[in-house]
Amino acid sequence: MRIDNSLYGGFVVSKNVLNGIPIRYSYREKSNIKELNGWTIYSDIDDDEYVSDSNNFVIVTAETLFEKAQVIKEIFDAPYGTDLCWLYEEGVHTGFYDLKNDKEVTIEQINKGF
Repeated sequence: MRIDNSLYGGFVVSKNVLNGIPIRYSYREKSNIKELNGWTIYSDIDDDEYVSDSNNFVIVTAETLFEKAQVIKEIFDAPYGTDLCWLYEEGVHTGFYDLKNDKEVTIEQINKGF
């Protein structure tokens, strides 16, 4: 199925995610650049040194990110200020942890703004 990238805007994504490392952390903030949707995505191995270098990130289309993590479609409309840790069991994504409210959350809760 083809994705209409114009409906989503660009995602700021760690190059590690594009190289196959699982997503560990994502947050959404209002962007001053209209072409960006506000989502920033980090991998499981991104540390402070890595994320402090902007060269370690790229802007990708929805189609590119959805190939790596289909579930992002389900949380795409989460409100600005959403701050999530991605949970895994045996390498399989199992849910989300809301870092602001310090609790596990469902996709429904994320989309309602918790």
